[in-house]
Amino acid sequence: MKSDETGTGMKNLSAMMLFLRSMVNRVFFGWWVVLLGSIVLVVGAGILIHGLTVFFLPLKRDFAVSSASISLLYGASRLEGGADGPLAGYLIDRWGPRVMMLIGASLAGIGFLFLSLVETFWQFFFVYIFTISIGFNAGFFHPVYAAVNSWFIRHRGKAFAITGAAASIGGMIMAPLLSHLILSFGWRTGAISAGLIILGVAIPCALPIRRSPESVGLLPDGMDPGAEGTASTNRGIGIVTPVDFTVRQALRTLDYWLLFLAITLRVSITVALTIHFVPIFVWKGLTEVASAYLVSLFAFSTILATLGIGWFGDRWPRSLLCSLGIFPNIVGILSLVISPSYSSIYALPIGLAITMGTVPLNWALIGDLFGRRSYGSLRGIMVVGSGTGTFFTPIFAGWMHDRTGSYFIALWTFILIHLAAAVFFLLLHRRSPRERDLPD
Repeated sequence: MKSDETGTGMKNLSAMMLFLRSMVNRVFFGWWVVLLGSIVLVVGAGILIHGLTVFFLPLKRDFAVSSASISLLYGASRLEGGADGPLAGYLIDRWGPRVMMLIGASLAGIGFLFLSLVETFWQFFFVYIFTISIGFNAGFFHPVYAAVNSWFIRHRGKAFAITGAAASIGGMIMAPLLSHLILSFGWRTGAISAGLIILGVAIPCALPIRRSPESVGLLPDGMDPGAEGTASTNRGIGIVTPVDFTVRQALRTLDYWLLFLAITLRVSITVALTIHFVPIFVWKGLTEVASAYLVSLFAFSTILATLGIGWFGDRWPRSLLCSLGIFPNIVGILSLVISPSYSSIYALPIGLAITMGTVPLNWALIGDLFGRRSYGSLRGIMVVGSGTGTFFTPIFAGWMHDRTGSYFIALWTFILIHLAAAVFFLLLHRRSPRERDLPD
């Protein structure tokens, strides 16, 4: 009897496995790449972007350093990301996204475990910059976006939006979790938890990812091999190039440098605001716990904004959406600076969320304009500008707060830089297809 029951159980298990395999095979594998990459970004971005703001004040108190010193930590991480961006992009194009994701996740996870052992600010600095930052900058957004860019052309806006929303989902989950752990058990416990989560989630998810549809006998978007063309210029989204630029060819175009400046200026402000998010609201009179929940509001709003803007991004000109999407954040900053009402504190999380919702479209524009061949390298070079900008803006905000006890001057400066970013995106949009450069 037991043997019959065992045999029946094995048959049921086999039938279930066959059913699951058939379900997996019915879905274009590119969407599984998006799902796995999204999970990687949930933990990576949730901890290393949204979650790090809750470490800001505890580190400042424990190490007895200034806001500018803590800002230097985050700024140096961005500068390091800009410095190694071209190399990381080159290695992604050469080795494929999966290898870089495995290396990066391992470095970041182990680095957080080492953080729990440091005793001084400068020990923290060197572990964070030369282990965690290298791992994060090489193994998360770069390779995930490169993989998504390779697997999609027509549905690139939606695919990028889903991965971008995943980063915000991570923030919505990780910021309150890390805040609770840090305030209850100390930042060292928070660091250990962060390291274990990265190692336990990101590495298994990276293993099944393949570098391109062609590597497994498919075409982008799951297209029929007999279909004509591989690019889409319909529905007003602007040029999606049918050719692949080399790095040299792309760097000789005006489009690349307009996009370079626009992304650099946009990232310089959104990253600075993300890093100083909790301190800014503490300056406005909120507690650290209440500010951490505003991080969750920001992250949740970013999810909705990213998915919505990504849907529009496959139908409307992406560069125009990137330009218009900056203005809600400007309104949010203005409300925080000039409005005396308590309700004004909600304008910045929501406005910043809308602007962050355009981030996937920023990076999708590289693929739209220059193709799939050199995406990793072109994105890596572009990160040199954003890395440099995000080195200075958080330090500037922290320095101004140390000198004046206020974020007033920093926030007004951020408004002006944001306006310049919107102008560059608009100039890119205004260039007609006939004005655009194609490779020789």
